Amino acid sequence: MEHKTRITFDDMDGVLYPVNGKKEKIMIVISGSEGGLEHSGKVAEYLAEHGIPAFALALFKTRHTGKSLDRIPVERVGRTIAWLKKQGYQKFGIEGVSKGTEYAMAAAIQYHELSCVILKTPSWYYSEGLEQKQPSGHSCWTLDGREIEYTPYKIRHFHMIKMLWETKEFNILPVNTGKEIVASSIIQIEKIHAPILIFSTKADTVWPSYESGLKLCERLQKAQYPYPYKHVSFEHMSHMMLENCGKEIKYFFKSEKENPQACFDERNEMGRMCVEWINDVWSRH
Repeated sequence: MEHKTRITFDDMDGVLYPVNGKKEKIMIVISGSEGGLEHSGKVAEYLAEHGIPAFALALFKTRHTGKSLDRIPVERVGRTIAWLKKQGYQKFGIEGVSKGTEYAMAAAIQYHELSCVILKTPSWYYSEGLEQKQPSGHSCWTLDGREIEYTPYKIRHFHMIKMLWETKEFNILPVNTGKEIVASSIIQIEKIHAPILIFSTKADTVWPSYESGLKLCERLQKAQYPYPYKHVSFEHMSHMMLENCGKEIKYFFKSEKENPQACFDERNEMGRMCVEWINDVWSRH
């Protein structure tokens, strides 16, 4: 792996993780509602360490992006692809983690140059944006200057500290369940033109990613999706589906504390499957 490089232009901040001059393929990596580039950088670095160039793309909370998870343009991925093409990269994939799965799917629906898609702890609909960790009254995402239809939060003010105190872990399921799903906010995953690998966990305390994975696959099956797709669900790993996850994770999720070896093994398996999937997809196309 070569040295990583911070990249900035227009409204975009990212970090390029090149691999010894390899430019036949690259994965664009997007993380979740924490913003910044720390988590996406960890995923991108893991891929680069295993021979796959990657580009960590910020959604918000960096110098040239907004402060909130609110009205973020999907076109940022299009501009990233265009820039990567100028650097000589030829094939493009996208990997989304947590909230980043919504953005990854919206981008893959819009940009068919994305020929490999990986989704970790996905949602099956577009949800409301957040501003100062409260519902923003707007969509997280925009396309062509218009907000993508979204499902609003049922709870209009989050008492995060109270929820964490009551459950003694990072458990915000009450915030992300019980919503009245707006039909137009359901993600039309079948409009993607690429193989799709989905990871979820039955131990998820952020939102029910396992059920979301099932719903996404149900849409693909119903549409007779012509590309390969696969849903892999784990038993113990938390919502934090990062291959290189620090030991401090055990202080935030009970399952990580109670099943450290199982979570470690599941992360190793997930990473192995990601690398294998990416290499297999692009060896066929």
